[in-house]
Amino acid sequence: MKKLIYTLIVSIMVICIILFTMKNIDEKIDVINPLVKRGGSYAVVPSTNDAEHLSKQEIIDIQDYKDIESYDENGHKNNYLLDFKGYSPSEKYVKIDHKGKWVYFIEYISKSEYEKVTKQ
Repeated sequence: MKKLIYTLIVSIMVICIILFTMKNIDEKIDVINPLVKRGGSYAVVPSTNDAEHLSKQEIIDIQDYKDIESYDENGHKNNYLLDFKGYSPSEKYVKIDHKGKWVYFIEYISKSEYEKVTKQ
């Protein structure tokens, strides 16, 4: 009985260590990891004011955001980069609802709202 309890405690500790070390490594792990909290962040994304002159593929490519730096709701820079897709090529500032690197959805915001949160 003592051996079973010891094995159970060691197993739980190993699982917790694995979950903690894998935090923010892969978005698929973050979505199921109970140690990662869901929250909001803010970021600047590439944009264009000349969308009507771009091809369909160029519009799709410009909205495929990769390695985007983001700031949490307190204005601190996150220690990981986010990848997500957009839906408005002319917008520049986004609010991101995410859990670690797993992005649930984005919302385009104004420059003043972004600057108020990030204090830049």
